[in-house]
Amino acid sequence: MSIKIKILGIAPYDELNNSMNIVSKQFSEVESDIYTADLQEGQKVAAELFHDGYDAIISRGGTADLIRQVVSIPVIDVSISIYDILGTIRLAKNYTENFAIVGYASITETAHLLCDILGYNIKIITLDETTDASTTLDVLVEENYEMILCDAITNRLALTKAINTILITSGFESVKHAYQEALTIAKQLKRVIHEKSVLEESIKQQKQDFVVLDDRFHVYFSNVAPNLSSSLARSLSTKKDMTDENQYYHTFENKVYMLSVKKISIDDSIYYSCNLNVSTPPIINNRFGIFYQKRAEIEEIFTTKLLFTQFIQEETKRKLRQVNNFYNSIIIVGETGTAKSSIAYQAFLNQKIHNNQLISIDAKLMNEKMWKFLVNPTNGPLVDENNTLLFQNIEQLTVHDAEQLITIVKNTKLLQRNNLLFTYNTNNVSEEKIYHRLLFELNCASIYAPPIKERKHELNVITTLLLNKLNIECNKDVIGFDPNALNEFLAFDWPGNFNQLQSGIKELVINASTHYISEHQVVQLLKKERLLQNFSDSHLGSFSLQTKVENPTLFDYSKEIILSVLEQNNGNQTKTAEQLGISRTTLWRYLKEG
Repeated sequence: MSIKIKILGIAPYDELNNSMNIVSKQFSEVESDIYTADLQEGQKVAAELFHDGYDAIISRGGTADLIRQVVSIPVIDVSISIYDILGTIRLAKNYTENFAIVGYASITETAHLLCDILGYNIKIITLDETTDASTTLDVLVEENYEMILCDAITNRLALTKAINTILITSGFESVKHAYQEALTIAKQLKRVIHEKSVLEESIKQQKQDFVVLDDRFHVYFSNVAPNLSSSLARSLSTKKDMTDENQYYHTFENKVYMLSVKKISIDDSIYYSCNLNVSTPPIINNRFGIFYQKRAEIEEIFTTKLLFTQFIQEETKRKLRQVNNFYNSIIIVGETGTAKSSIAYQAFLNQKIHNNQLISIDAKLMNEKMWKFLVNPTNGPLVDENNTLLFQNIEQLTVHDAEQLITIVKNTKLLQRNNLLFTYNTNNVSEEKIYHRLLFELNCASIYAPPIKERKHELNVITTLLLNKLNIECNKDVIGFDPNALNEFLAFDWPGNFNQLQSGIKELVINASTHYISEHQVVQLLKKERLLQNFSDSHLGSFSLQTKVENPTLFDYSKEIILSVLEQNNGNQTKTAEQLGISRTTLWRYLKEG
């Protein structure tokens, strides 16, 4: 019986985590646990977990360098291969020649070699511990570079500066090579660990979740997810005058935990033992359409989602910064799929005050029970303070409810204690009275989220960024469009805006059989989208999903239409596909998914 080699994966970003999970399954003799954590957080995760019988650690770049400082087992770096960089350069060259490569030596050394061999004249900047990456990016902006090809660390910084980026990621072959190297080294160095802490092992088997912190609020031991324990540690580090026994509440990923914290002293060292119990008060129940998110959670979304802010127009970001100091309420107006929620999140992060929590309220679900909770004098969000309330789909309120909300805001002087954000969907509006009442009665700043048809000059770049993102998500290596395919694709108006655009590109990437998306693929996709749009224009006003879906997407409506036509054709899939102008493969995917 062969002994399993146990490998700990620390991926600096989610996409590498996904690749490592897939590759690890190709090695039957490897048992692999993979976490997503970057730089210092990755170092902490490794320091906490490497004692648990792991034979090697696989990570990447700067995170791997930091991990080496705190562990005593081999750390293998997932490299960036020549193929990885070449594929990224080819992707960028489809849309612009005016780009630069920025990153640490693990990327730029290979990039220099590749450019020398192929005769590419590309600006390459190498970062190190002495380099001010922020200043470097500012200089590239001043030099009018349209796009930056970079690693994950530089990508996060570039996103804060609204610079278009393509992330250079390690491909499957690079990840596979790292696993092969880890396996070889681990077999050579593997030692059987004889001593196990009986107490530690028994604790892991307990149903009670808890975290032990040292006197600097570093995680000393935890039997919960690393992200949760790290979030809890950060929260407790802000508490002052802690006694021997304390009780707190902590929100993480829409769950509320009751924390029972006890101070313990061992060998002149102070530790904090924290028991966690999930508390599910009705205020954060999905049925009520109310969600609480701390500022740190919103910031994490913006740094981990590669394109979360890319759909926000630079002019919109500029106006958000401009109104930040003069308005306590903002209404974001635009069509479906124009990134209104993303703009609201950006507005929240821009705020200097009232930014403890973002409380999102779905106006579509407003009913008497919700109203009672909102104005509850004990814990209702309208009587709380130092928060921002985001009313989504505010156009869904009745005029009476809108007037009631305005009255409550004015009578309780809510805007002296909190900020307000609204999203207003112009696709669902029968009359504009609510918009004008909110605008003038609450002195709202109005931010317009333009549709794709007004941003056609940006569509080429946005398509490239989406293609890069979906390549990573779907484990594909599509470099771009055939020229005629791209012209067809960019000429379409995309009435569903970014939601429809992202769905369409994902379908093209999944179905692509070569490195380029063909004109035939695009023609078939747009034929289906036009059919769905025509159906929507003529029937959607009275059309409702037979399958109850919360917040239905274009995919849900498409599937419902396909099922309806399939029923009319007595289950004949070939006839249905021809009638809808889609392939049988696409039809089969709609029937299979969802």
